Amino acid sequence: MTTVTPERSVDHAKEGRAVTFASIEEAFVRYGTPVGNLELLRRIAADAGPSAFVGFRTYFKIERVAGGPALEVHDGYTTGFRSEADAQRLAGDRPRWPSRRFRGAWGITHYETRERPLADRAKRPSAPRSSSTPRATSHRSTASEPREGKVCMSCFQVMPLTGVCPNC
Repeated sequence: MTTVTPERSVDHAKEGRAVTFASIEEAFVRYGTPVGNLELLRRIAADAGPSAFVGFRTYFKIERVAGGPALEVHDGYTTGFRSEADAQRLAGDRPRWPSRRFRGAWGITHYETRERPLADRAKRPSAPRSSSTPRATSHRSTASEPREGKVCMSCFQVMPLTGVCPNC
């Protein structure tokens, strides 16, 4: 079941410093992983035997405890499978394709992707720093309001933005 690659080139110089996450759920929240991909990626991580989850600007890695190449989770696809058989073993019947990441690498296509992947979004310019005392404002823009998840209908706790309740 080989398909065409959705792989985009990654400019590693612009990816910034690595950030380690305590769990794959933390990486899901940080990257806004679409809900339809959560179970697939959890299964891949569990079967790959992860040792760490490391994030960059536009993707995160699932580092394998047994060594070998890390799995890179991007918007809409994952790369770093050692072979087509490795991709099939870890991802089941998901469409798979030869990856450009390293010789012999394979990738799989996720169930869902975002309309505008993180790699295609312009980096938000940082606010200029001022040495003067910040002024208090009475109106806060809704664009800077923190986003909150929905309330779980089973336990009535606020869920993370992934839409998966960690309590149920």
